[in-house]
Amino acid sequence: MPKAPTPPPSAQDLKQAYARAMTAMQSGQAAEALEMFGAIHDANPRIAEVEYQIARLLLDLDRFDPALIHAAAAAELATAQPAVWATLAEAVALQGSAPARAEFLKRLAAAPLAAPQKAALQDRFGATSRGTRPPTGGAAKPQLAQMVALVSAGKHREAEAAAARVLAAHPRCALAANARGTALAALGRAEPALAAFRAALAIFPGYAEAHANMAPVLARLGRGEDARRAWRTAITLTPDLVSALAGLGHQLLADGKPLAALHWLDRAAALAPERVDVTQAMGNAHTILRDYAAAHAAFSAAARATGRKAAMPLMMLAQAAAHLGRDDEAEADFRAALALEPQNATVRGAFAVFLQGLGRFAEAEAELLAAIAAKPEAGEPYRLYYASHKAAAGEPLLAEMKRHLADPATKDNDRMAFGFAISKALEDAGDHAHVFDYLDPANALMRKAHPYDIAEREAQIDQLIAALEGMDWQAVLPGTTEAAPIFVTGMPRSGTTLIEQIIASHSRVTGAGELGEARLMPVGPGGALRPAKTIPGAEIVQLGQEYAAMMRARFPETPQITDKSIQTYLTLGLMKLAMPNARFIVVRRDPRDTLLSIYKNVFPVGTHLYAYDQVDLARHYATFDRMIEFWRDRVPGWFHEVQYEDLVADPEPQSRALIAACGLEWEDACLNFHTNTRKVETLSVFQVRQPINKGSVRAWERYAERLAPMIGRLRQDGMIKD
Repeated sequence: MPKAPTPPPSAQDLKQAYARAMTAMQSGQAAEALEMFGAIHDANPRIAEVEYQIARLLLDLDRFDPALIHAAAAAELATAQPAVWATLAEAVALQGSAPARAEFLKRLAAAPLAAPQKAALQDRFGATSRGTRPPTGGAAKPQLAQMVALVSAGKHREAEAAAARVLAAHPRCALAANARGTALAALGRAEPALAAFRAALAIFPGYAEAHANMAPVLARLGRGEDARRAWRTAITLTPDLVSALAGLGHQLLADGKPLAALHWLDRAAALAPERVDVTQAMGNAHTILRDYAAAHAAFSAAARATGRKAAMPLMMLAQAAAHLGRDDEAEADFRAALALEPQNATVRGAFAVFLQGLGRFAEAEAELLAAIAAKPEAGEPYRLYYASHKAAAGEPLLAEMKRHLADPATKDNDRMAFGFAISKALEDAGDHAHVFDYLDPANALMRKAHPYDIAEREAQIDQLIAALEGMDWQAVLPGTTEAAPIFVTGMPRSGTTLIEQIIASHSRVTGAGELGEARLMPVGPGGALRPAKTIPGAEIVQLGQEYAAMMRARFPETPQITDKSIQTYLTLGLMKLAMPNARFIVVRRDPRDTLLSIYKNVFPVGTHLYAYDQVDLARHYATFDRMIEFWRDRVPGWFHEVQYEDLVADPEPQSRALIAACGLEWEDACLNFHTNTRKVETLSVFQVRQPINKGSVRAWERYAERLAPMIGRLRQDGMIKD
């Protein structure tokens, strides 16, 4: 018999479900609450309170597009509710697009709100979109102008004193309280500065500039979430306040969230194209995302804005050109930057890394030694120098680094670099007993500078697997590209660069490095993952074709390329559907050796932020293993695994099996990969130019006691058996 239809939920059922959802939301269970409210919405999409709460939750999750949709629906259903209109205004301000603003103002004009409320919301996108008008408390204009001029001139002590005098006579002058906070912050007096900003906000809660000025102070105190909230509040109040847009973008970039950062940086750049710090940050974000063409465009804008008379924008432009394979252009820009600032250790260090990638190690060492001589107190040139230099016991630079490290005046970022450099030099010299005395503090300083919550990664993997479930992996999509890229994927420091070098030594293959063009994440319009089974086949086909077009444009003369974008394993199945002829090589290595090698190295800013804590490293490895097992279960024949230890123990049969898995005929050149002169842009730049050796196998055993937190967690998660 057919089943009876399920009756729709009653009003009482919906009321109880709403109460449960509110409890979850108030308990901080945002994802659970959103799911609960979503179920109510599916049952009855005409409840204003549900639309409102969904919008609030989506805003908290930075999903501005869907938040805007639900906030607009709430305003349509509850046209006279000020709180609903305030949330819609917040969604419009944070989403930031001109069409959203125009639609909001059109809706607002017809809203039955009190005139003052309506005027305040209208001004947010008009008269006060770039700045607020704080109360002066009756202070005279000349006195305020003098105070503001002192702040602008950087005369912080005089400015603080002037602001204090104004406040003594006019305690309700929010402008003076903000100026005092700004001066105190510049003088390094964080807590008094916060008190001054709070005083300004107590007078005028809508003072966007005070929120924006308070945010970097909170960030310096390690209160990152409070800082982000302050910048967002400022943007909500004044959507075009450049200092807030830029500040939040910079903060998110430092937090390792380049895609989120670009939302704010793009807006700041559109409003203030002369802000070189913003265009440089955009370039950095695009670089992290491996969109090197966009990075090159951003750094070009920064270089133009400075008339090509500033070294740092030119250096960054050179790095972007190098990523695009435009090495002659890159070298010219590096040399132009050095001509402007010959003593700039950062530029010399970056140029040296470029030279290392080209295999010009002697020139690279000369540049790094020059950088050390120019600024001996800077730690980074030493770290870069020892990345390729084999230290000997008792060499003078080792003693010099220890002396700088012991100096209380050495800054944390230099102290971190010295720690990594000393630990590498000690390991080279065979002083294994003291390596971690420097390595652990160096990693702790990196973690301090770049806080990270590994639970975010674990949640992302949960969400990704949920989004990939239910996909028909055996589907054959019409119109897919014939391109046959070879993707090399795995954990960092697991041997992926070595594997790529072996494959790229084949006459048919060009090693393209980390292109990062084919992640094919199932991301929806609001930034949330959508079920892969709902992605139209034509969209998947198009992404494969776009990748193939990019590959042909950049490498027109080669039949095949390798792409070593190591996180390819996250979406391996989708990429195979988009490019059926693609091959996937997954590199595995004893996790203890892999994670030790990661722990000993420094990665580009904003990337691999899990790398600086032993337990986080182990937990991240477990997410990698989980994704590989997911694909092994769903599509076991779609990738070839290489075990690093097996390769170095018996190179020829393992290399032959690898080349066969790539669909290629064997060539003896693949055993002589170390003679390949192609450019390499990874931390393994020196190692892959050496013949295979077993020196790094079971290296973790030397440090087993100091690696106890990592090894213990790996064992707890079942990642190691012995």
